[in-house]
Amino acid sequence: MGIAVVVLAFAALVGAAPARAQSQAPDDAASTSSLPSESAALTAAAVSPEPKKTLGQKVKALVAKLTPDRIKRDIEFRKASALFPDFCKHWEQDLHDRETNNLSNLKFNEKDGYETATYTAYGKIAACESHQSKDGYSIGKITYEEFQYYIVGRSQDEARHAVPKTVGDTHTTEIFRWDNGKWFY
Repeated sequence: MGIAVVVLAFAALVGAAPARAQSQAPDDAASTSSLPSESAALTAAAVSPEPKKTLGQKVKALVAKLTPDRIKRDIEFRKASALFPDFCKHWEQDLHDRETNNLSNLKFNEKDGYETATYTAYGKIAACESHQSKDGYSIGKITYEEFQYYIVGRSQDEARHAVPKTVGDTHTTEIFRWDNGKWFY
């Protein structure tokens, strides 16, 4: 007889809270001891609900995350962010090659009997990071220093071998975008 009462009470709880009954299926030993505490918890929840997001807010947030374009951008970002460190190494090599080219193509000017020239050199990459914009687009950011040097000598050859003097230092941040499966600048 006691078991029949417990079964009827359990059936009443299942009918009153179908979502709760679907998420938890109590075993026989726990059903007799947990029934009063579950009904008390249901009553307490019904009396004072916690402030939560409205259903509309939840749906809007979920839809924003699950649009086909956003899902595509999330997948692209995972690939782009995995490839960005290699892109940074390649970019650092490009900067070194640019500096070498600058040194080999110096344009000398005569000033007070001396040959002078300026050129730009590049420091090591200080920061290499990828981000995802609010709309899901992949963005890369590389930070490094640019140095402007001045060389002077009685001849062009002497100037090329002279110790360069720093005349400027620029903290540079370049922004890149991911498009068609690769990083663009």
